[in-house]
Amino acid sequence: MSSSERENIVLESASNRKDAENLHYIETLINDGAITPIDADIYTYEIHLPPWFDEEKFKRGQRYFRDNLTAIVTAGFCGLISVLAVPSILDVIIFTERSATLTKAYKRYVLTVLHTLNWYQEELRQGSNSWKSLEYVRRIHAVSGKKANTANSRMLVSQKDVAITQFGFVGYVVLNHQKLGVQHSQEGVEGFVHLWRTIGYMLGLEDRFNLCTDDFETSAQRMALVNAHFLRPSLQNPSAEFVHMTKIMIEGMWCYSILLNYEAFMFMTKRLSNVPGHHYWDDEPRDGAKTVYKEMGWLDRVMLNILMVIHEVLLNFTLARWLLNWVFLFNTNVMNKYLPLLAMMKHGVRKAYVKIVY
Repeated sequence: MSSSERENIVLESASNRKDAENLHYIETLINDGAITPIDADIYTYEIHLPPWFDEEKFKRGQRYFRDNLTAIVTAGFCGLISVLAVPSILDVIIFTERSATLTKAYKRYVLTVLHTLNWYQEELRQGSNSWKSLEYVRRIHAVSGKKANTANSRMLVSQKDVAITQFGFVGYVVLNHQKLGVQHSQEGVEGFVHLWRTIGYMLGLEDRFNLCTDDFETSAQRMALVNAHFLRPSLQNPSAEFVHMTKIMIEGMWCYSILLNYEAFMFMTKRLSNVPGHHYWDDEPRDGAKTVYKEMGWLDRVMLNILMVIHEVLLNFTLARWLLNWVFLFNTNVMNKYLPLLAMMKHGVRKAYVKIVY
């Protein structure tokens, strides 16, 4: 069953069964979530574990990440591209000017990778690197939202936008594990959803806006609805600002991974969101749309071919998956930490080194 067929079934079940409350979730997200800031006061919020936190389930989610590291990192990068297509999110990103140049984008998004690796790998307890990382990110969101709202009352870091951003890290993994090469297990993916339910809570998401719930089917339905209502339409009709900012992001990050190619990753992202025309294999549904892949330049097609082979062929083999996961960790924990040669050539020696400062 294709991901688009799976998404249609999920959407149909959401509208025809008792799970129709998920349609109410989207309405709440649009109406209330869009005007509710993640933190009304940047000085008074407290970060703490949710009352429903399940440590064993959270650790199962971390193990699921470790087993599928390469696939989930790629899913997160595609998710980041997709959420930038949402105008309210992009407006705040542009306002902060923290990714306005290639070098700034490199630093910002490498830090994003390092923070999320903390959440995936460190024990979640008060005082841990993971805990301090979440405190830092929430503080940045609160301050950025406050500054943006002061400059323009229509801009804020809202509950809606944080929920959509949450999709960027978990949504494609749940809805499109086959296209990514994620080795699916129900226990593992439920743990992964719980992990992101917890992270969403600790970053300020109210339970009524949290994309992830205590029920996996409900969570999957919410993700399918968020993709259908926000991400797919935005990706189908991207703004000039979106194209500009995503090109800066990918070009700035190329020295972190030489597989980053703008057209290839844009195709992959739109394919994960089931945008018409973004089919690759001969047996995929065509949706009556022209084949975008055939209109790409030869280098872009080569890079896309490499990504498809990695994610839909090689990652299905244990040895290849282990090797690719090891390469990513070696690149992150050794090369980019101690000797980021490509970043030195592109951004200069001093700016090539990126580390988290809590």
